Amino acid sequence: MHALNQIIGALVEAWGEVKVQKARVILSLVGVVAAVAAMSTVIALGSLLSQSLDEMQEAAAGRSVTLHLNLSKKADEGDAGGDYGGGGGGVAIDGGMMIPFAPIPEEKKDDKPAGRGEDITGKPLDPFGDAMKTVADRFTIPYWSRVEQSSISIREFTEASNTGFYRDKPITPPLWGFMDPSIKAVDPHYQVIFRLKMIQGRWLQDSDVDQRVAPVVINSIMWDQFGQPDLRDPMVISANDDSDRMFRVVGVIKAKSSWDGPEMYTLYDSWRYMNVGKSNTDSPNVTMMVWVGEEQAKEARRILPAALGSVMGPGWEANASGGEGFDMGQGSLQMVNTVIMGIGAIVILLGALGLLNVAIVTVRQRIREIGIRRAMGASAKRVFFAVFMESVVATFVAGVIGVGIAIVILRLLPLEAMDIVLQDRPPFPFGAALAGVGISTSIGALCGIIPALAAVRVKPIDAIRY
Repeated sequence: MHALNQIIGALVEAWGEVKVQKARVILSLVGVVAAVAAMSTVIALGSLLSQSLDEMQEAAAGRSVTLHLNLSKKADEGDAGGDYGGGGGGVAIDGGMMIPFAPIPEEKKDDKPAGRGEDITGKPLDPFGDAMKTVADRFTIPYWSRVEQSSISIREFTEASNTGFYRDKPITPPLWGFMDPSIKAVDPHYQVIFRLKMIQGRWLQDSDVDQRVAPVVINSIMWDQFGQPDLRDPMVISANDDSDRMFRVVGVIKAKSSWDGPEMYTLYDSWRYMNVGKSNTDSPNVTMMVWVGEEQAKEARRILPAALGSVMGPGWEANASGGEGFDMGQGSLQMVNTVIMGIGAIVILLGALGLLNVAIVTVRQRIREIGIRRAMGASAKRVFFAVFMESVVATFVAGVIGVGIAIVILRLLPLEAMDIVLQDRPPFPFGAALAGVGISTSIGALCGIIPALAAVRVKPIDAIRY
């Protein structure tokens, strides 16, 4: 407690001395404030640009590490079963342990497994999606999704493009004209894997598969082309073909970029029921995405394809891609930030030299005061710490002011015009603020050592002679 009181007392004393010398201190710290503001702004921009690149990469391939598992026919049919165990019901992992799988139904063991047809009960067949769900269930994968993408023509789009109205309200056609949206059949965790941000409504749920009118989520590009209708008034759209497919829009997500086209998302199992009879037996269009931790990526990359091929049975194999951690420029940005911090530290040091001169002059002017304090029993440590903290407090305040200026500058900058598009924009990168205040305070501490040593050498007798 006594030590804490000494520290607080030294800080209060240092701040009081800074206020006494405020004119000189302000003039000497102008350069420090400017250098901290410039350095923090550039570091913050670099941090936001790096975040933007990360978000672009995750929007395209999923969070790091997201594996993409795809099925394909084996090139050599004679190797059916091969390393994946064929239809033997298991796949080997570390230590020779086998993970069992349910036997492949007889109707799926043909050279060409059934596509999007129906079994005798009327249930749609989907051996590819079923195999992926089996692997996810057996390994208890927390975040995974099947993805199948295709294009679809929407009747309401056609009507809006012809009339310029939707729900009797005029709409503004996009610059590139109306486009047929793409539709992605996904599982609920797709939103987590790709960081999709809801603007209105909700995301897809497992219970949506039981709805007669399939719930869908659209992106903001498609929502804008409809004139941004309020989803509290049920919005139903339909396929512009001979089918009876109808969709109810339950949510809107923010588009990944302004260059995206209109997109729709529906549950994979709902899409499976809507596409009965549309078979694709040799080249499955469905992909399984699995988000795993970096420490599990290597093992998952080896085990999951083997497991998926084993479930599919003879004649099929799976491969994994994605999650390689491609550098989109983040490494170069980190190096640039380091160089900027070095240059900024030099500029701040030059600015702090003015504060050093003020501190040395101030110590000479305070010889009588310091000498009397020593005569009254103040220790050398207390005197050193009091004078030392004056520079630290002054440069800390300068650093805070510089970071404050950087925050204002960053808020006024048109980031999107600088190709820095962020889905989750932070108020201000914490690392940039910490670098600005930390470097300025550290340099203030270095500049405070010399006057503090000079103050320690003052003797009580000097106060009488001064």
